Amino acid sequence: MAIIGIPSNHLNHPNPKHRTNYVDYTQQNYTAALREAGALPVVFPMGSPEEAAEYVNSVDAVLLIGGQDVGPLFYGEDPTPQMGETDRQRDLFELAIVAEARKQNKPLMGICRGAQLINVALGGTLIQDIDTQYTPENGNPIVKHDQFPVKWYEPTHRLDVLPDNFLTGTLGDNPIVNSFHHQGIKQLGADLQPAAFASDGTVEAYQSSDASVRAVQYHPEMMFERDKTHLRVFQDFVDYVNAQK
Repeated sequence: MAIIGIPSNHLNHPNPKHRTNYVDYTQQNYTAALREAGALPVVFPMGSPEEAAEYVNSVDAVLLIGGQDVGPLFYGEDPTPQMGETDRQRDLFELAIVAEARKQNKPLMGICRGAQLINVALGGTLIQDIDTQYTPENGNPIVKHDQFPVKWYEPTHRLDVLPDNFLTGTLGDNPIVNSFHHQGIKQLGADLQPAAFASDGTVEAYQSSDASVRAVQYHPEMMFERDKTHLRVFQDFVDYVNAQK
């Protein structure tokens, strides 16, 4: 059974229930999707970069999940007024996790923020806010990429999946997916190539040349219980991980 590590998110603001007793957490739909795909999920509590090697060594692969914006200083930019909340501690920890996964030849999968974080870790850059900083080169209008407060599982926009990548045999050519992000991929990092685009030309999925790194901007973990097509994204990753063991 493939053991998949998930670096946690955390509540880093006081709230009425926990006050300043902060919480590390992972949404259950990530772990549910991995379990249904036949993997054993293991959550990494928020740690320091120095702990990354041991965390990665304890698992077969890593899934990086959604959450805050990635701090733009990590890809050489200052923040614009449209930037959302960032979490430097989480950024540093997850950047170290990605570096260790590559060093130890452990497969990586990213979802939403996770896709953006992996891209930055591998030398890529981000669009800090699609609505205000992106102009489609294909002449199409900008897609509404942040559909909140639409229901999490609601399909809202189409993808154009390119041939010969990890999505080709899982979602088909033009799946309709949910969407809850305002940032996007600007320049892909080293050895990364696009796997799918939105109709406005923004990168919606990518992979490395050997598919050991793969990522999507949408949230398949929120859709798979109502449409098993989206479980295939996890199943294909788990199958790949098992084949590398």
